[in-house]
Amino acid sequence: MDMSSPNKSSKLQNCAVLCLANLWDRNEKALWASVRANTIDTHVIRLLDHPHPETRTSAVYALGTFLNTRRKESDHGESIEHRIASNLLKSCGDGSPLVRKEVVVALSRYVQQYEQRFISAALTVNEEFVTKQRQRNSICEDDESLATSPSFDSSRSKKILALKSHMLSPQSRLTSGNKFVETWKCLKGLEKDPHQEVRDLSAKVVFFIEKKIPKINSSRKSSETAIGSDSSPESRSSPGSNISNLGVMGPTSPIVYHYSQYSSKRTIFGKGPKFEEYEEERPPTHPEESPALIVSTEFPDWCEASFAKPLLSKGQDSDPYSELFVRNQIRDRRHAEKKRKARAELEKRGHEKLEAQIYGARHNSRPHRVNFHPFEPHIYVVDDTYCSILDYDCSQTVHKFECCDRRGSARDAILLNPHKKPYLCVVNNEAEVFIWRAFEDPQTYSLASSFKAFAEGVNKKIPMILKYGEFTSNLFVTGQVKRIVSWNLFKETRYPDIQTMTEMPLTAMTVFDRTTPDASDQQENLLLAGFYDGVCKLFDLRNPTHSQIVQRFGETVVRSKSTAVVNVHIKPNNDNKIIYTAHSSGDMCFWDLRKSKCGVGRDRYQPLAHEAPKTLSVVSNNLKTVAFHNYAPVMACGCHDQGIRIWNIWGDKLNDIKFHEGFMGQKVGPSISLAFHPFEYKLVSAGLDNFVSVYGKQTDPQYSHYN
Repeated sequence: MDMSSPNKSSKLQNCAVLCLANLWDRNEKALWASVRANTIDTHVIRLLDHPHPETRTSAVYALGTFLNTRRKESDHGESIEHRIASNLLKSCGDGSPLVRKEVVVALSRYVQQYEQRFISAALTVNEEFVTKQRQRNSICEDDESLATSPSFDSSRSKKILALKSHMLSPQSRLTSGNKFVETWKCLKGLEKDPHQEVRDLSAKVVFFIEKKIPKINSSRKSSETAIGSDSSPESRSSPGSNISNLGVMGPTSPIVYHYSQYSSKRTIFGKGPKFEEYEEERPPTHPEESPALIVSTEFPDWCEASFAKPLLSKGQDSDPYSELFVRNQIRDRRHAEKKRKARAELEKRGHEKLEAQIYGARHNSRPHRVNFHPFEPHIYVVDDTYCSILDYDCSQTVHKFECCDRRGSARDAILLNPHKKPYLCVVNNEAEVFIWRAFEDPQTYSLASSFKAFAEGVNKKIPMILKYGEFTSNLFVTGQVKRIVSWNLFKETRYPDIQTMTEMPLTAMTVFDRTTPDASDQQENLLLAGFYDGVCKLFDLRNPTHSQIVQRFGETVVRSKSTAVVNVHIKPNNDNKIIYTAHSSGDMCFWDLRKSKCGVGRDRYQPLAHEAPKTLSVVSNNLKTVAFHNYAPVMACGCHDQGIRIWNIWGDKLNDIKFHEGFMGQKVGPSISLAFHPFEYKLVSAGLDNFVSVYGKQTDPQYSHYN
């Protein structure tokens, strides 16, 4: 049976791989039979790229059981183990925390097999870090002395440049191409994983090796521990190795190292490093006791419980007599009725002023993103660390929780699947994505998934922006200059990056989305991005990577001022094919998607529906944030003049929201985030003064007590 075929059922593949893993676990005959049948390369390793995360986890678990099997020493077996470890390293950046946890478990067994080699690898990595720190300090001292010296020494400057180029090299000469060092660096990197369970597992494995590193006396020079790329039987741990004492000291216990830099060559009669024994109280172990696993997960037990369920029975969500099915039907009808009433209200009052403040509260810290819940009277406010769910009808806080790791600060947040079971997706300035389930319930909220969007480095000058295609389950993340990172949340895999073909930072992005099943499916594959130079590009994701840009907008916009794109918008079910762009110079441009010409701009005019004016300049300069309504022909503009201006798309100014005069008047600070309700005629704003406000219509009787 070809287990690696994508046409097979994922549950069948999971069951087959887990049966194979249990068959060769601690069974040498079955293991070598699978090696002779070439099962590992042709079936198991290929499943590491399977679209379903459960199948990838099963493949990682099977490879971990292969590494856990004890057998006689042989070069063939060791070469297979090294090949398995190198393939497991490719899964360290998987989008599923379930896969990453099993990778740590599998690598822990690899560490258990080659314990002495990993102790030497840890020493080499630590000494390399100390060496780079000393070189960095010496460069700083040389730069200061070179800047203060009256005469310019060319040889000295060349030496400094050579030292800098050596430091900027990606890997040291000693650690390049060494599988043990690469595995150790991967485990050290997983200590900073965004998921807490992955961090805890990797910390246990790292601490297991680091607590056995001997202290090196810094007063004496020592020789470097050489690590060969070829393994030897002496490097493997003996069956009597003390593995079960991992829980003696926790991974958070302080570890102090004393290192000294020494040369890679050693004289014949030279003294080696002076090692001080690192003694600790260890529980007695039986000499014939087999070593236990370093770490483990509950994935095998979860699979057994899943396979025990009948496959032909209907789930509760599809059983018409179940309570869950009835609740979902009631919820869908309630959402449809609310959308119908909101559409009817927009047709009557969609052109009125927004000047009634229906909610106002001061947040504890500066918010970065505010937005509405589509079907509940809630707004979510995201600051550096926390996410607050506020009820603007009752003027109370529903829930407040820590939405991202304290190592980074949150930058953007969006709702996933809001019409059924909503999830909150947050990204921080380290490109780490956190997805929370039941985030409105203080009792049942939990972290559904977390991953690092990209590990290539974050450009601090580019804003972190999240956009989600609901019907394709694709998540788009910015943070780099030349590309947009794309992830599929259903498969939890990274898709090929979208190449922007420019050196300009990306400042705004939106996805062609539809809200009804009968809308055009072609809009799901289009993405619009705006850049710092005022140019907008339309990407067709169905095309190959080098030809995804199908149209460009804004190349003729006047660039005498700063014309960075502040926001781009496409209305759902875009029947009239109009693209809305807002620029920092205060210009609003409406583009015809079919003609690639500007409908409303400062220089060019192409008549569209409702004869628009030739120029629509909402502010003179320094436009900071803009929000467009999905269905009403209005937009809100915020700048640093302490006010919000409401315009319609035909160039008519509806009203200004400014601070009230007088001692008791509510001040309106400079806006940093604006958002319209997806269906209703409401606006939420967050300012630099940490004040969050919700505005509605003056004639709304529900909020008459605020006026």
